[in-house]
Amino acid sequence: MGNLPPENDETGQDSGFRRVRNAVVLPNGTKREPMGSGLITGILGVGGMANVYEIWNPQLEISRAVKLLHPNYTEEIKQRFQTEIKITAKLHHPNIIEIHGVGEWNGLPYIEMERINGKTLETIIKERGALPVEVCTSIGIMMGRALRYAHNEEYVIYGKTYNGIIHRDLKPSNIMVNSNGIVKLMDFGIARPTDASIHTTDGAILGTMQYLSPEQLEGKDLDIRTDIYSLGTIMYEMITGIKAFPESNVSKLMLSIIKNEFRTLDRFELQIPPRFRKLVHKCMIHDREKRIQDAASFLSELTRIHKSITTLSPEQVMRKFLSEQDFKRTVLRIRNKLPVALVTTISLTTIALGTTTYIILKNIDHSQKKASVAILIKPPVAPAPVLPDVSKKEGETIKEESEKISSSKSSGKKAVKNVVLTAETKPPVKEPVKDKESFNDEESFIEGLKLKYRSSDLLTIFTKEVQGGRYDDALRIYNHLSNQDASSDKAVLFKIRILKQLHMNSDFRALLLSKDVKDGEFFLEKAKLYIDQGNLSEANRYLDLCSKTPGSYIEGSILHLERVYQTARCKSREFDANPSKKTGNAALDSWFEVKSELQTAKDHKYFKEADSEMQRITHKMNSGEN
Repeated sequence: MGNLPPENDETGQDSGFRRVRNAVVLPNGTKREPMGSGLITGILGVGGMANVYEIWNPQLEISRAVKLLHPNYTEEIKQRFQTEIKITAKLHHPNIIEIHGVGEWNGLPYIEMERINGKTLETIIKERGALPVEVCTSIGIMMGRALRYAHNEEYVIYGKTYNGIIHRDLKPSNIMVNSNGIVKLMDFGIARPTDASIHTTDGAILGTMQYLSPEQLEGKDLDIRTDIYSLGTIMYEMITGIKAFPESNVSKLMLSIIKNEFRTLDRFELQIPPRFRKLVHKCMIHDREKRIQDAASFLSELTRIHKSITTLSPEQVMRKFLSEQDFKRTVLRIRNKLPVALVTTISLTTIALGTTTYIILKNIDHSQKKASVAILIKPPVAPAPVLPDVSKKEGETIKEESEKISSSKSSGKKAVKNVVLTAETKPPVKEPVKDKESFNDEESFIEGLKLKYRSSDLLTIFTKEVQGGRYDDALRIYNHLSNQDASSDKAVLFKIRILKQLHMNSDFRALLLSKDVKDGEFFLEKAKLYIDQGNLSEANRYLDLCSKTPGSYIEGSILHLERVYQTARCKSREFDANPSKKTGNAALDSWFEVKSELQTAKDHKYFKEADSEMQRITHKMNSGEN
């Protein structure tokens, strides 16, 4: 979506604007003129309902985005836009775009929001094609967090309290991936409360057709499961690089969705965990009673899948993925189905040889009473590197396995003849596990870890040991890091985690107070320290810094929850130090935010503490102790 072409004004000069109905002139982004809290510096997009401009706020020295409604709007469009403003302004989550203000420009309403420096998921898929599985799970996790929050958030709109929002228009173009790896959900233009219908024309189908749920097309009452279906179609598109329903003909497209006719993931030549494939398919079930029922269930399962394939957090995966400069677009092949004429009977038997699985396909020709056998090799999803077996000569292993198969005659079983091995079948040799007690000195200790991780980079080894919870060993490795590595932000943050877990409190405090790392996790730890010390002004300062700074090595949802919780702790301390209606209400608001974050996890210790603190503060305010 590029800049709109400038048109001439009445004098024939290029005005840099576009006229609409000779009444309102819309900027095309070429001239710096006031809008929102700053000056227009460009145009980010042109839609059917609104334009999105980039502005520069000179006071704050930051860029923001302004979504300006078109002047040729209908009353329904204006009402929808106002609903979007009201709903989005009440949402505050790391994976949802943040609203900074609203207003009017020449009588046209606008929303001023954060300017995301990144690309839409739609653009990324166009550039990269099928995305790596860990990238798919990372984006899915951050989208799941956003939906879990939105589907459970309590808010007041048009004077009525609602619980939860249905987005209704999930699609790759409404998902932004920031350059720092954070995924953001945007455009709540047709969102509505879960238990009400607002500003929707009867019979109208709103949303982008390829991502709509069957119940949207069938005109049924909607609930949060419609977003789950749409999320499933997005996951499908990330995995395969193509839409689940690619038809361009509207009638055929609607019929395909209603009949749930799409090419299943097992038809593609790709390797993904079976649980992942099952999860995506379950999101896209036509019968919503059999579908994944909510974002919390989706997120729980996807997080387990993600952890089974990578030790990196979703944000770390995305930063690594976005930093790749040399990449090719991945196009998947469709698996060919075996012709029925060629295969009369197929029996599948697996023979485990080492870690390689062999599938035996038996083709029986009844007319000739003969059977032919072929062994096809199916490599594992993520084969681990193996050490060569120097104790045997090359080829002996294959020979031994062949002899094992042939020797089955002696056990009364029918032997498999004419076995053809079509790839190298040498079984892997397990690397011997080295006992830590066998490390007689620091040098052998380090060398053993280098062998274990197949890396000579001590910072990488240090990181893996911390992530694995082996804090004592990690601290030993830290002492061997170069000065440059030891003073890096990553090493400092991970050392903070070590000292905290090992309860080395004096060293922990000394490190926090002697360093200044521009990272959300570091700011949070420093805020906690100041809360415990009673220095609430400094605690508030670092909590504010934490809210503006992402954590490089911690999941965004974890950092967000911890910040909200520590903010509530700080507000409670402020109320106890200066009990008043103002400080009491501020503390109650903060603890209420903690409870809102944990609506789907009411057994969480923070939720229980929030209940207890709210009762205590309310009792103290009402008893006149203040």
